[in-house]
Amino acid sequence: MLNRLIWIACYTYFLIGFTHIILGSILVEILNYYEKSYVDGGILISFQSIGFLAGVLLSTYLTRKISRRTTIIVASISIALSQFVFFMMLPWSIWLIVALFAGFGFGVIEPLVGSLIIDVAKEKRAIAFSKLEVFFGLGSLIMPIVTGWLAVTDLWRYAFLALGLYAVAISLIWMKTYFGELNNWLGKPKETIDNEQKLDIDRKRSNMILWSFILFFGLYVGLEITVMNFLPSILVNQLNTGILEATLSVTIFWGAMVFGRVLSGYLAERISYAKYLILSCSGSVVFIILLGFAGNIWISYIVIACIGLMMSGIFGIGIVYVDHILQGDTQRNTSIVIASGGIGGIILPFITGGMIDHFRVASVSIALGILALIMTAIIININKRSIYNVNTE
Repeated sequence: MLNRLIWIACYTYFLIGFTHIILGSILVEILNYYEKSYVDGGILISFQSIGFLAGVLLSTYLTRKISRRTTIIVASISIALSQFVFFMMLPWSIWLIVALFAGFGFGVIEPLVGSLIIDVAKEKRAIAFSKLEVFFGLGSLIMPIVTGWLAVTDLWRYAFLALGLYAVAISLIWMKTYFGELNNWLGKPKETIDNEQKLDIDRKRSNMILWSFILFFGLYVGLEITVMNFLPSILVNQLNTGILEATLSVTIFWGAMVFGRVLSGYLAERISYAKYLILSCSGSVVFIILLGFAGNIWISYIVIACIGLMMSGIFGIGIVYVDHILQGDTQRNTSIVIASGGIGGIILPFITGGMIDHFRVASVSIALGILALIMTAIIININKRSIYNVNTE
């Protein structure tokens, strides 16, 4: 039954990987159809991000009111309906409202399903959560390829229809599947937890650790989205590459991310969560800085692949590490740090865009590398403050 739950959770993360990237992957076609500017496109993406943050923050409240299973079903239906409305090509103002519901849907699902798997998988939670991240990465990798082909055939809006139908299928699977003894985990979570089961550290130290994680995830998600979105611009500005060669860098980055996520859970369980995160963040520092000094396109591709490998498991293992240190309300803690990541994902790319306009690429890469260095320092500090042994054995 556990394997069944994990695989269905993986297919659900596949859905949010698709939903997360679909608007951005066909944004040019959407803007051309409505004769809108990139400013309008940015507003559309921002509305989806606002919906995402709202979903993350409300996911815990909803599960306590209507149960985990029902909340997942409602969120999946929200995604499905939003994609069907997108497919209908209604007036532009409708798109902004619908984007809120699309973002809300995968904002609810990401922390809810993630925390559910962490709770249920127990000893192998890093491996289980890494599987979710693999499917999320696959969705983010496959969607631009599919929409690119549909754009060439002028059928790009059918991507919304296909995604909506998949979301309906996911909602039906959650509605009809029996999970045996694990069905209890899909009900309403307990609102009170015995204090003896919580951390054996004082509340002040616990809050300091939580705020450290909030900063860590804000930096990480902002850094990931920045690297992902600005890789083509960096290569064009640094090496004067063509658009095709520059765009290929994103595929290489996500391919390395997916491959790295396949291995990250096993590595983290073997060497401990803290050591894995410290090594990954340290490696990210090195390769992000090297990217700004790469002399040709092939060296850049190799460095980008290394960045993807280094960053691949940071989010997933970081989420598991949060639960390992701040034992107690897994969904609440997961929602808080994912929300902080969403805020970082809005703020940091905006700052980086301004830097690329005014500074050399090498300077930008050094600045981004410093952020990864700060992440390394945060994990080292958290590890020292915790009285728990970070080894999972």
